[in-house]
Amino acid sequence: MDFNRILNGMIRAAKLDKSFYEEAEADASYSQDALMVVILAALANGFGSFFGSLFSGGGLLRAFGSLVMGIIVGVVSYYIWVFVAQYVGTRYFKGTGDFGEVQRAFGFAYAPQVLNIFRFIPCLGAFVPLITWIWSLATGFIAIRQSLDQDDANAALTMLVAFVVVAIFTAVLGVIAGVMGLAGAALTGAFR
Repeated sequence: MDFNRILNGMIRAAKLDKSFYEEAEADASYSQDALMVVILAALANGFGSFFGSLFSGGGLLRAFGSLVMGIIVGVVSYYIWVFVAQYVGTRYFKGTGDFGEVQRAFGFAYAPQVLNIFRFIPCLGAFVPLITWIWSLATGFIAIRQSLDQDDANAALTMLVAFVVVAIFTAVLGVIAGVMGLAGAALTGAFR
C-alpha cells in the first residue's frame, strides 16, 4: 500500500477530479486504497467525536463510545451505501458499474471527511461536519456518476435513494447505541 498514492488520490477526489474517479473505477489495485480512505475518514470522525465528547465533559467512557461508534458506523455505512447505490443504480437508474467499481470510486469520495478530526474545536466544531457532509455529497455524486456511467439525473436519484437507506441505518444504529448507553449507565449505577 502506497500512502503517497492514497494521499494523492484523496486530494484529486476532493477536488472533484472526474478523471481520477474514472481511474479508480477502472483499476482494481485501488480497492484497498479506497477502503483505507474510508478507514481514515472513520478514524478522523471517531477521534473528532472522542475529543469533542471528552472536552464537553461527557467523560472518558462516553468519549470512547463515541470513538468506537464513529469508526464502526463510518465503515459499515460505506459498504451499505456502495451496495445500495450499485444495486439501485444498475437496477433502476440505467447504471452499468459493478460493486468493485463503485466501491473504489466511492471510497475516495470519503476524502473530505478526514477533516472531521477538527469537529471538537469550539465554535468551528458545529460547522466542520456540515461542510464535510456537503463536500462529501458532491464527491459522492461524482463517484456514483462516473462509476455507474450515469447521466446527472440518474446519478442524483441513485444518490438520493442510497442516502435515505444509509440515513435510516445510521438512525437505527444511533437508537441502539443510545439504548446500550442507558443500559450501561443503569448497570454501573450512574442514575443514583
